[in-house]
Amino acid sequence: MSKDRAMDPYLRAFEIVKKNASSQPVWLLRLREEAMATFTQKGFPTMKDEAWRYTDLAPILESSFDFDGAIPKLSLETLEGLKRNSGRNFLLVVNGKFSREHSFVEEGVEAMDLADAIVSRSDLLEPYLGRCLASGHDAFSALNTGLLKQGLYIRISDNLIVKEPIHIVSYVYAARARSVFQVRNFLAMGKKSKAAIVETHTAGSGESYFTNAVMEIVLEEGARMEHCKIQRENSDAFHIAMSHVVQRRESSFVSFALSTGARLMRNDCRVALTAEGASCELNGLYLGDKDQVLDHQTLVDHQKPDGKSDQFFKGLLAGNSRGVFHGQVMVRQDAQRTDAHQTHKSLLLSDAARVNAQPQLEILADDVKCSHGAAVGQLQEDAIFYLRARGIGEKEAGRMLAQGFAREVIERSSLGFMKETLLELVNEKLMQQLCSGKE
Repeated sequence: MSKDRAMDPYLRAFEIVKKNASSQPVWLLRLREEAMATFTQKGFPTMKDEAWRYTDLAPILESSFDFDGAIPKLSLETLEGLKRNSGRNFLLVVNGKFSREHSFVEEGVEAMDLADAIVSRSDLLEPYLGRCLASGHDAFSALNTGLLKQGLYIRISDNLIVKEPIHIVSYVYAARARSVFQVRNFLAMGKKSKAAIVETHTAGSGESYFTNAVMEIVLEEGARMEHCKIQRENSDAFHIAMSHVVQRRESSFVSFALSTGARLMRNDCRVALTAEGASCELNGLYLGDKDQVLDHQTLVDHQKPDGKSDQFFKGLLAGNSRGVFHGQVMVRQDAQRTDAHQTHKSLLLSDAARVNAQPQLEILADDVKCSHGAAVGQLQEDAIFYLRARGIGEKEAGRMLAQGFAREVIERSSLGFMKETLLELVNEKLMQQLCSGKE
């Protein structure tokens, strides 16, 4: 299918959205128009585009999707499963729509449907919604902005320390037809506030689907956020996600991304350190098997002095899976005394698995401490032999070595409260990977 033909259903969907959006604020209508003009101009990326040279979008572009996005009624058993391990703060998004009746947060945390916030919090949203994307308005983010209908709006008050992690569960269920969902979340943290966010993407059984998700995060002066994203979509799903983070003076952003699901996934995280003394820590772990494609992209943009950033990603790939990592650090001329480091390591569990890693530094300042590196390896035969000589089976020996490789990035992360959960999910996926690797 040609790129133009692939765009047609999305352009028709935009005409329907525009027709039904006459009551929305003028600024949002203008934002939609600008975004879709960008999407029309850029079109869907191809492997000829440098940023997509290792990830083929043909499986998405050649698929037909339904745009209705009906909201299913969830069973009590499903709800209990989604709420498992959540405390007093649980926010549920179903097929892109915030489920108020099944959500609850502690005092001081404001959460509502994004569509409602556009009306009642227009003065707060207008300066930010879609503006965080200005430094890198890619086609999928533009498409999301043009077609957004609802999502999740969260605002944390100045000086508030949120006592328990906020669990955001994005649940997708395409009951009757292959569907596409535009998931849009906006989160603003006030001055000197502190919160931990756990963002989980999961799904029920049903038809294949395409999730195009955008998360915009604004951290005001002195705000501190711990963020964990867990992607566990269905094995035949498509997951394209973009997180844009804007940091003010002395703010801190610590993130961990665990990716184990989806047939094709692209997880893009862009962080702008816009004021002095801002810091960020980006960690990630992806585990693929069979024919999965797991693509992680990062951009840390140091714009002002005394900023710090540290990136550490690992990949475990089995079967015919492919991993992609492109990590970019930009140090602008005014960003003197920047301290920025980046590392990517991957372990191939089968001969057919592949990985493409490209760490990148662009430094325009002269007083900096920066480093980057990448490494690819396989399970060491002598280590497996050592374990087998002590009565451990080959499969279990491989699992133990792979677990040790994955544990390093989890232990290294500052998100201590998620360590046990992450290790459990990794062990679950490792069993699938090792089985796949033996096929």
